[in-house]
Amino acid sequence: MMFANMLRYIVVLSMCLSVGKPTDGDISRSDRFAPAIEHGRAVMQELVSAEEVPGVSVAVAVGGELVWSEGFGYADLENSVPATAKTRFGLGSVSKTLTMAGVLTLVDADLLDLDEPIETYLPDFPHKGQGITIRRIAVHQSGISDAYEREHYYTTTHFPNVDSAYQHVKEGMLEFPPGSQTAYATGTFAIIARAMEAVAGQSYLQIMQERVFGPAGMGSVVSNDPQVAVQNRTGFYIRAAGGDFERGPAYDPSHKLPGAGFLSTAEDAARFGAALLRSEVISPEARQEMFTPVPLASGEQTDFALGLNYWEEEGQLVLFKTGGGIGISALLSIYPEQDLVIALLCNVTRGPVGGRPHQEIGEAFLESLKEED
Repeated sequence: MMFANMLRYIVVLSMCLSVGKPTDGDISRSDRFAPAIEHGRAVMQELVSAEEVPGVSVAVAVGGELVWSEGFGYADLENSVPATAKTRFGLGSVSKTLTMAGVLTLVDADLLDLDEPIETYLPDFPHKGQGITIRRIAVHQSGISDAYEREHYYTTTHFPNVDSAYQHVKEGMLEFPPGSQTAYATGTFAIIARAMEAVAGQSYLQIMQERVFGPAGMGSVVSNDPQVAVQNRTGFYIRAAGGDFERGPAYDPSHKLPGAGFLSTAEDAARFGAALLRSEVISPEARQEMFTPVPLASGEQTDFALGLNYWEEEGQLVLFKTGGGIGISALLSIYPEQDLVIALLCNVTRGPVGGRPHQEIGEAFLESLKEED
């Protein structure tokens, strides 16, 4: 029942997953979880025949160790390039989770305060005195319109740095009093990233590399920059009117890099979750902040934590983030009590990553862990 309810909830937020057979570079070396891995592989292979997506990569970490990493299907349909454990897929909004980990490293260093008004760090911020904070932006309660991101979803314009995006996003109108409600936003994460730069005296990408990607051992994470040749970058596909896969339209997500602009392997996404649980990136106190849902100003509870969604039912706690975009569907799930992390990444818009595949993989690994207790 818990997984069925969670499944319905995740599918509403986003979708993604599946296709193919094992390829070079995959990891499946744990006898301990062999039944769970074999079950997960069968689920993936079943989806191959259903042609749900062009390609997918799956990675699972338990106790800080990567125990399963495997690619299925194709990263590039036109050239028959297989998807592998080393394929870089788009993270979409899972990029928000990475950004918030970067923020919390600065909180740990006493350089940022989640509840200080943004204008404390960015004097040119136009909405002064409204109580807009990093925490409110991170949990989609800032009230700042995300119209710029929506209107430029298919843009091919390149933004050379965070400030160039911030200058546009900061001018968004206030659609509601900060803290009074939630309205999901992506472009507004440029405001958070610009505040990070202001206090650290470094570029956003330097901060992320030195404070998050390096410590977590994430060697694959790069910006999804179409102007740069990226090794092992997947193709990005959409479902055509007739049902076939075709390349998605050209676009440049540099205006929303902090909120939805990174590429990664599933392995590195799983490593990131494991690093959070092991305090290798942020302190235990910061992790508690990150994993705690933030209520509205009225006290009404929400399920938005800092760059994550919070789900608890029947005693099972899961922190997760979905991601989407043109040719992008992603899901990162963290089970803190079981020290379990699952990452599923695929290369088609609105793929079923938050559906049955995730449910079955999660249940299989939880069952394996339960049998050891």
